[in-house]
Amino acid sequence: MSLPHSYGIVLNNGSTIVHGRGANIRTPFSAIPVIMHELSPGQHLHLQEPEQGQSKIRSYGGQLGFIEFTTDYRLPRHVHISPPESQNPNDQAFTAERILVLSGVALVELNGEIFVIPPKTLVTIAPGVPHTWTACAKGVRVSAPPDTEDIAKCTGRDNAQRHAPEPVVSTGQFLMVYEYEDPTGFFPTKQTDTLKDIEQYERCDDLESIRIPALSAHEVQQRCTFVWEKAIWKKTS
Repeated sequence: MSLPHSYGIVLNNGSTIVHGRGANIRTPFSAIPVIMHELSPGQHLHLQEPEQGQSKIRSYGGQLGFIEFTTDYRLPRHVHISPPESQNPNDQAFTAERILVLSGVALVELNGEIFVIPPKTLVTIAPGVPHTWTACAKGVRVSAPPDTEDIAKCTGRDNAQRHAPEPVVSTGQFLMVYEYEDPTGFFPTKQTDTLKDIEQYERCDDLESIRIPALSAHEVQQRCTFVWEKAIWKKTS
C-alpha cells in the first residue's frame, strides 16, 4: 500500500505552499496523455496547527474570484475575519484563504517574510496569519536551487524529472484565483505575528504604511525567500 502524498511545504505558521512536484502528479488514463497536478486532496487535507499539534480539516465556502496583479498593486497587510459584519468578537473567528497563482510570479508576505511564488502554485494561508501580495519585479529568474539544477544536468531527466517545472522570469505581473474558508472581509493591520484570538487584532487605517514594499529586481534577489517545489531558500549575492 502506497503512503499518502505529502503536499508541498508546510510553514511554521501552518500555511502551506504547493508547487511543481510538491503536487500529487498523476496520469490516470493509459490511452490519454492527460497529466493531473493535484494541489490539494480536499476534505482529506489535514493542516497542522503548529502550537496545538492537532489536525484541522478545512472546507471552503467563502468568496471565490480572481485578481490580475502588477507591481503597481501593492496590498496593505491584512488578515481575514468571519463574519465580517459582526461587532461581537465572541461571534468572530480568523478564516483561512487559499490563493492559486496561475501565471506570472508573485510576492507574498507571511508573518513579515516575503516569498517569491512561481506560477501554478497553491498558497494556503492559515487563519490569523497577517499577509499581503504584489507582483514580483520584472526580470527576476525563478528556478530550482542551483545545486539541484547541477544534479539534474549531470544525471539527466528520469521519469520524475519529466514533471519538473521549467524556470520562469518575472514579467512584473501575475494572475491569482482567491478563495476563502468562510465569507469574510479585509482587516488591515501593522501586526506581523500570527493572531490566535480576535481580541488580539489591532486595526490600522494608515494603509500606505502597511503596503508591501515596492522592491526592485535586485532587492527581490537580496531580501526575499524563493520557493521551488519542496524547497525554500534565500539567494546569496
